[in-house]
Parts: sequence; C-alpha cells; structure tokens
Amino acid sequence: MHLVAVVSSDNDFSHALRGYHDDAGRFLLHLIPAGRPRDWVPALKALEFAGALVFDHNDQGEALALADRSSLEASEAKAADTLTVTQAGVVADYHVGRAVMQALRARVWDPRGAGAVVLGGGREAHSVARELASCGARHLTLLARSRPEAERLVPRLAASTDVLATVADDPISARFLEEADLIVRTDRTLDVPSAVLGPHLTLVDLVPEAVSDLRRQALTSGALSLDRRDVDAHRLHIALAHVLGAGISVEPLLQALLRDR
Repeated sequence: MHLVAVVSSDNDFSHALRGYHDDAGRFLLHLIPAGRPRDWVPALKALEFAGALVFDHNDQGEALALADRSSLEASEAKAADTLTVTQAGVVADYHVGRAVMQALRARVWDPRGAGAVVLGGGREAHSVARELASCGARHLTLLARSRPEAERLVPRLAASTDVLATVADDPISARFLEEADLIVRTDRTLDVPSAVLGPHLTLVDLVPEAVSDLRRQALTSGALSLDRRDVDAHRLHIALAHVLGAGISVEPLLQALLRDR
C-alpha cells in the first residue's frame, strides 16, 4: 500500500480524510499538520511516501521551492499542491484549474464558446483562468482588487480567448457579469450582484464556507453551484492519479468530503 501525505490546516477537511484508503488497498492518506515543509519534504523519499498533497495555501510556495523539478503550471503559479516522489527526485505540480474544469465537466458543463468571469487574483485565479482559456472559453473577464493584480493573470492564456482584465468595481464589469455563463470566485472580499444570478448561470465559489451567502443566493435563483469541497474532491482525484497512476475513482473521494453536507 502506498503512503500519500496530505497537508492541510482545515480541521474539517483533515477529519474527513483521516485514515482514508481506497477499497483496493492501493493507498493510504496520512495527515500532516501544516507548517515547516522544509522538515517533511526531504523525509518523503526516506520514509517511502509516494507523494504529498499540499492543501495548505501557506505551504505551497515552500513546497515548490523544495522540489527538484516542477511542471509549467506549478512554475507559473509559484506554488505546488502535488509532490510526486520519483527516482529522479521530487516533482511539483499545481492542479486547481484542472480540478475546477473536471468538477464542471462532471456536471456536464462545456467551456467551449462560453463567457466566463474569474473574481480574484493570485495563484488559484491564475490557474482557473489558464484552464478555461485552454479549454475553449470564448471570453474571459478577470476581475481583481487592483488592475495590476488582474493583469498578472493574463500571460500565457490562449490567443483564441478574448480577455478583459480590470478591477472588480469597474462599471464595465457589471455587463460581463450579466452576460456570463460561468462565474468562478476565489476571493471572498469580491461579491456578485444578486440580479445577475439565475438558472442560466453556473457558479463555482472557492471561499472556505460550505454554503456562502453568494452560493445560497445562487442556489435559490436556480443556478448550478459548486463549492470548494466539490473542487477539492476532484483536486484529490487528479493529484492521486498523478502520484499513483491511472485507476483512481473520484466518487469515493466526493462521498468522503461531502457526506456531512
């Protein structure tokens, strides 16, 4: 059985995964408290761990710095949420954008030709924007707390996607929110007017709350809505498949993380 470390400062998340193993006996998740990656990253190989899933935001930058190699996605995000132990050393990757897209596709949402708005800046917003563009979104609006923060999300996006990067309180942002097929929020300080919510919309809210006020309003309006736990289950699935190879199922991970909802 392979050991896979999980690093998180979220007590509910850790409780849901404590002692988790797949029915086939292929892997066991071992919880590690957040903090001091310089102590546990070098120990992964010595203790014969297959890898580590770094869900604590504050540890992801140091986890990347301690890896021997990294993917382009991790290098761009300047963070790692997945460390894979190989004979050539520890390899870092970052999967937030892929996890959002996998969660959406599981709900039969197709990004091709869609108009999407990403609310927030930083590594998660960048990863989501990058994935949406690469999967065929027609228009992408990036709304952050400052214009420089929004503009930092633009590099390396697909040329086929029309992109607008601006501050969240720019008057023009209201039009793109109204026309959006998808809104992804990564910053809890940024909100969405209730008037733009409705059955036509899909909302992914990555704030920590199980049911944020925004998500509650979206559900009431008939919008399709996903929260961080939905995305985290798919993030675990992608990361475990990356560390262990094919054959990992997402359904048991969804059940483990969502059973108390």
